[in-house]
Order: sequence, then structure tokens, then C-alpha cells
Amino acid sequence: MDEIDILKGRIRDLSSRAASSSYLTHTDFLSLSEQALFFQILKEEHVSHLSGKYGGVNYLLYGGHEDHDRKLIYFLPYYLSKEELLAKEGEGETFSLLHVYPSNRHFADVLTHRDYLGALMHLGFKREMFGDILTDGMDGYIFVLNQVIPMVKEELIKIKHTSVETEILKPKDCPFKPKFEEKNVNVSACRLDCVLAEVFHLSRRDSQVLIASESIFINGMSMMNNAYMLKENDRVSIKGHGKFIYLGQSKVTKKGRLFVKVKVYC
Repeated sequence: MDEIDILKGRIRDLSSRAASSSYLTHTDFLSLSEQALFFQILKEEHVSHLSGKYGGVNYLLYGGHEDHDRKLIYFLPYYLSKEELLAKEGEGETFSLLHVYPSNRHFADVLTHRDYLGALMHLGFKREMFGDILTDGMDGYIFVLNQVIPMVKEELIKIKHTSVETEILKPKDCPFKPKFEEKNVNVSACRLDCVLAEVFHLSRRDSQVLIASESIFINGMSMMNNAYMLKENDRVSIKGHGKFIYLGQSKVTKKGRLFVKVKVYC
């Protein structure tokens, strides 16, 4: 049995337990690719993702903010609403926010996402224990499952050459807010490959290669259709390039080309 089958079995088991035993279950933090497997299960079993239900219970994907890439899948018992769950998670019910900062800012390195992740992996922690890692080069904010928080606090004392300290915050108190740059781009059509090429300054061919390599996710689901027509408020993530929200068509030129509006994450 490969890792894909194991994850699918795990998801089905969590849903079944939430339905039969009436208690909250959830996965660890999942990548976009792993989240796409969940939507693949829904498709295979002819369940609409718009229903928000699987296996007779409500489900929710959440990782601290709706725009975060790494998320848990929660399966809710009948007595717990999605709003109640989000309120609990904002307080740190399942995971917390670890603020990592230099012991001496004057002598600190500029640290990247890769530096934080590398330090955690070097300590032997598994990637699924951590959600998104946010940094401004000096301070880092890491979403961490509560079960490993004490160990991470104890062991994470240096990143590269920088000695660091940590404090635990509630996820709702994360100071990092998504930043956007709104753009109007000129395209021949609202097709996925056309818009990708213009937003990220790629050739049409390069955008099609990215789509074929399963590197594109729309609203958390893998998309391999070049001709997919983007819809208003679609959230598009591209491995290694970034993400944007498609806001829709703004005007049509006399030659029939379109101007579409997007919000690109900075």
C-alpha cells in the first residue's frame, strides 16, 4: 500500500469515526497535494464538494487563515457547528502559533522560510506537525500542532547561526496578514493558461507545462485543464510561483481582448 492509499484510508477512517462516535476528528497538517486527494475521494464517491459533507458529517479545511496553504481536515460531530469550531481553533484548541525571534537582534541572520523548515526537519520533527511558516526575515511565526509544542520550544534554540527564543500565541493573534497587489492583466481569454502566463510573466507553453505537472490548485483542488475558465473569487495556487485571487473581467478592448482583475499575494 503506497502513501496515497494510506492517506485516503486515514481520511475515510476519521470521517467514519466522527459519524459513528460523535466526536471531532482531524488529520495532521496537509499540503495542497494531500488536500487534493481528499477532493479526489469526493469525486470518486460522487460527493459534491459544495455540500460540505462527507460520510454523513460536515467537514472543514482550516490552517489558521483561509489563505494558508497547509491545512487540517476536520470532521465535525453533529453537535458542533463550523463557526463554533473556528472559534475554538482561533483560541488554540488543536494547534498554536509559535513566535520565533532572535535572542539578540543585532547579531541575527536574515532567516527565510527554508531556514525555519530546515531547522525543524534537522531536529527530527515531521512536516505534518507544522502548518504555514511566516517570516519577515527577523521574526518567524509557525503554526504547530499542540502535541509537539513543548518539544519544539525545548529543542528549537538555533536557526543557522542565530540563537532564537520562542513564545506561544493563539492562532487568532497572528500579526501576519495576507498582503495583496491588485493587477489588471490583458488576456485573450479567461482560460487558466492565459491568465497564469500574464500574471506570472510566463510563456503560454510554460503555463501549460505547470498545469500538466499538477502544480496548480484552484480552491484547494488540483487542476490539470488548460482551458478551465476562471470564475470570480477563484483562489489559484502555483507551486514555486505564488498565488492569486481571480476577481473577474473588468473590460473588453476594441480588438476583443479582455482585461481581468487579480489580487496577487506579495
